[in-house]
Amino acid sequence: MVNEDLLRTLFVKKSLKNNDNGFQCEIKNSISDATIIEPIKVEIKGDSIEGKEKYKEFIIEINAEKIENKSISEQTPGDFSVKSKATMYFKRDEPLPVGKYRIRFTRLLTEEYGDIPFSMKERIRE
Repeated sequence: MVNEDLLRTLFVKKSLKNNDNGFQCEIKNSISDATIIEPIKVEIKGDSIEGKEKYKEFIIEINAEKIENKSISEQTPGDFSVKSKATMYFKRDEPLPVGKYRIRFTRLLTEEYGDIPFSMKERIRE
């Protein structure tokens, strides 16, 4: 199992922000080549959101190539090699309110390392 503190370094600080269709965040691979072989599952919880919002369907842009998260599989994997940056675009009717959030990657299955879930705290700024 990969150390969760090490996995937190994947998350790009200050990358959580609202956009025209919801919000986005980024992860950058500075650890080791990896191949994502199953859709990523993400939860977000914050003081301004009731309960936990769960996201399975969103768009991922890796090295200028956009793919639907739900289309990732062993047959159509996501290449997340070292130095790759992945921007995840989440649809949401309302922008996230300014405040603190806990983001948890509850499922991040890779061919090389198995499932590598991790979480971190981030904030939406004005």
